Amino acid sequence: MTTGRARTREAVTDVMTEPQIEKVRGYCVLCTAHCATVATVEDGRVTRLDADHDHPNGGAICVKGKAAPELVYNSDRLDYPLRRTNPKGAEDPGWERVGWDEALDDIAARLLDIRERYGAEAVVMARGTASGTSTDDVNGWSSRLLNLIGSPNALSTTHVCNWHRDTAFSYTFGVPQPSPDVLNSGAILLWGHNPSSTQLLLAQDTVTARKRGMKIVVVDPRKVGLGSQADALLQVRPGADGALALAMVHVLIEEGRYDEEFVRDWTNGPFLLRTDTGEPLTEADLEAGGSSGRYVVWDGASNQAVVYDPATRAYLVGGVRPALDGTVRVSLKDGDAVSCEPAFAALARLAASYAPEQSEGVTRVPADDVREAARVLSGNRPVSMFMWNGVGQHTNATQTSRAISTLYALLGDIDALGGNLMLPMAPLRAVDGKEFISSEALSRRIGLEEKPLGPPATAGACAAHDVYTAILEDRPYPVRALINLGSNTVMSNGDPARGREALCALELGVATELFMTPTAELCDYVLPATSFLEMDHLVGGFRHRVDARSHVQYRRRAVDPLEERRPDTWVMFELAKRMGFGDDFWDGDVEAARSYQLEPTGMTLDEVKAHPGGVTLENPRRYRKYADTDGEGRPKGFNNPSGKVEIYSHRLAEHGFPPLPEYVEPALSPLSQPDLAAEYPLVLTNAKVTTFIHSQHRALPSLRKAAPEPSAELHPDTAGEHGVEHKQWMIVESPKGAVRVRANLTRRIIPGVVCVQHGWWQACRELELPGHDPFSGLGANPNGLVDAEHRDPISGSLPHRSFLCRVRPAHDA
Repeated sequence: MTTGRARTREAVTDVMTEPQIEKVRGYCVLCTAHCATVATVEDGRVTRLDADHDHPNGGAICVKGKAAPELVYNSDRLDYPLRRTNPKGAEDPGWERVGWDEALDDIAARLLDIRERYGAEAVVMARGTASGTSTDDVNGWSSRLLNLIGSPNALSTTHVCNWHRDTAFSYTFGVPQPSPDVLNSGAILLWGHNPSSTQLLLAQDTVTARKRGMKIVVVDPRKVGLGSQADALLQVRPGADGALALAMVHVLIEEGRYDEEFVRDWTNGPFLLRTDTGEPLTEADLEAGGSSGRYVVWDGASNQAVVYDPATRAYLVGGVRPALDGTVRVSLKDGDAVSCEPAFAALARLAASYAPEQSEGVTRVPADDVREAARVLSGNRPVSMFMWNGVGQHTNATQTSRAISTLYALLGDIDALGGNLMLPMAPLRAVDGKEFISSEALSRRIGLEEKPLGPPATAGACAAHDVYTAILEDRPYPVRALINLGSNTVMSNGDPARGREALCALELGVATELFMTPTAELCDYVLPATSFLEMDHLVGGFRHRVDARSHVQYRRRAVDPLEERRPDTWVMFELAKRMGFGDDFWDGDVEAARSYQLEPTGMTLDEVKAHPGGVTLENPRRYRKYADTDGEGRPKGFNNPSGKVEIYSHRLAEHGFPPLPEYVEPALSPLSQPDLAAEYPLVLTNAKVTTFIHSQHRALPSLRKAAPEPSAELHPDTAGEHGVEHKQWMIVESPKGAVRVRANLTRRIIPGVVCVQHGWWQACRELELPGHDPFSGLGANPNGLVDAEHRDPISGSLPHRSFLCRVRPAHDA
């Protein structure tokens, strides 16, 4: 018997030493790339994350994704709902642990009370960016709840992130920037975007395409990532990108390297502009009863003015070959004549004033390099392109995006093989609940009056600086509650000190978070969220890789949530029930709601779950869909007022903004503020760090080892002029504030520029590395260097990437 027992124990020991290993397919949600992954789970613990190579969005994973298992088990993770017991701003918040039911009941009751006393618009919901948080999973549901509450006020960082990449691009093409078909491109233009750090799938595909001969043109003040391999690298002064784009437009036009047929047939470049007013000549100018919504071109064949009708996408007569240049006189209905020129000719004149030789002093890019880059693009079509944050965080960001998209329009490769393809996403049913909110409520969105073409109008999003004003000054009306869903609001926007003041003034602040962020510390309730490895989700399409746009996948959680962590989606459903919206939230049944989403695909939830790697729906590539015709032979055209790609933006003109992509210097630059620049002679910019995402993940040891301290890049010559040495602590100071960072001297950045890193606050306990007070007068938060007073007039973007600063050794502080 004794022997038998011993054998039994040995057998059990042998079993216990064999780990139970499971592979769970999914995708990483730490940034917008959504790289497909395979999680290894050993004995119920996720131990590693690898790339899923058998997935249309697979084949790559960055260091941040590989570190995601550390995110699950980090000792500083929030595990239980917490309630503040001391006043906001107190050194000790007095957090006490509460149950989920108690917390959600109280939050729901207080939200309803605030809505009753102040109106629904007094409730604001802030959401973390899809470009850098896993809250992309909950965006549809949070919008649904906010719309049911009746508030139009969703706070996001789109005004300094993706808005210029997408919506500003749409003011030229009528659609957000489509996915680049890089694997079929002859050349790719990367402008203000380093995919090696922020979108590894695009970097991987670019390298693959380069091996078979594709050319690369990069615009970046730093020689990093793919810029080191580029056939043409244009290291532009931050904020001067619009002038550079116009310089390249000039080369294309001057040297006849643009796609003349595309410009003639599919853009409004032929539309005549009156030289006396700069406005389009319309049918109403030519004849009594004519329409002001019909435009006029000069037909070179018949030598007369011809009317174009956007409603039919056609001229009123056939056989028209509109002129693109020259000046003509056109007789008006009152008998007078007016001088006119095509919009394309007006663009050519504008671009000529920024010819490479003339704008070199503005852009700091040698003229020969500009010409060569334009020739590389025009000589290696089809061209795809991608622009991002590097063009968006300036006071001239919208027109910069317009200039770049106009440059791309001249190449004629939109929706062409190897260009940027307009393909639909998988047809999941929208759940954002737009039907629940009135148009009157939407018209009261914070910031809409000031920015009628910006994010409040086109993206349904408010900017933090406008919300701060509503909280502190009751303009345009009071805001009393702010729900932060993975949004580290005070760290993600300019003027963090004012943000702190605003959050302290709220009646109710709530944060669902992974860690106790600076924003969460200022809230009344902090709710522990799950990481993406601890939550399920249904996705309908992946944004950036063309072949993955129609892929549907149910991402099963790799491990169950630890302690009392809960998914943001669950929190939204539970709040909805408590606020009386249960009927519109499937009575809290998330899986039933996902089945509802799936209905347009014809698949059931169980069918999708049966394919862990997802299902790719049929989505055949069709090119140049703008040329498709309807039953009456009318071409589809582009989703713009003119039905064309708009070199001349009719919407911008209607609201009093320059309709051509005019360049204006950044509000605080060496050229716009020479007196201030004498005191602050350097250009302040920032860039994302390969190891971190915005203000996240500095608590993860494997990542923090690679970048233990906040630093800033500057050229050795610049450092020498200001007495700064490599790896020395230095002060970076702007007219607004100062930070203390390590000097990283490198020749990969152009002289006269200082590139700081956004997001430093978090400590790393395992490595005993400190955190940094984001509100300190001499901390490491560069958002404190930038104010919200200077902003893009259309989007409200702040000059995080083109401000003025100076540097000095820290021992002089």
